[in-house]
Amino acid sequence: MQEIDCPQCSQKIDINLVTCPQCHVVQGLEALSGVDPYIRIKNQKLTIWFSLLFGGLGVHKFYLGQHLKGSLYLIFSWTLVPMIVGWIDAVRTMKMSPFNFQQRYCRKVSHYYV
Repeated sequence: MQEIDCPQCSQKIDINLVTCPQCHVVQGLEALSGVDPYIRIKNQKLTIWFSLLFGGLGVHKFYLGQHLKGSLYLIFSWTLVPMIVGWIDAVRTMKMSPFNFQQRYCRKVSHYYV
């Protein structure tokens, strides 16, 4: 049974409930769709385009949730080295199977961002 935290009272409730049994607050669309809100959905093709076009600025790293690496790309963008590394990242992502991409980048997060 999957559980989520109620945004109002922070009690653990079943993901399929439409209202919280304690505070009676209506839950989001996740409760109606049965989708786990803690999974980050990322698009492999969009990641490839970001790394080809904006790889020198680290946009693809920010998109994948790797903020420290994205910041390093941004800081050293004036050297043009991150642009070349971004193209290499694009080729690596192209060679990666969709299953491996999802296993690597679409994992569960420890807390839910609203």
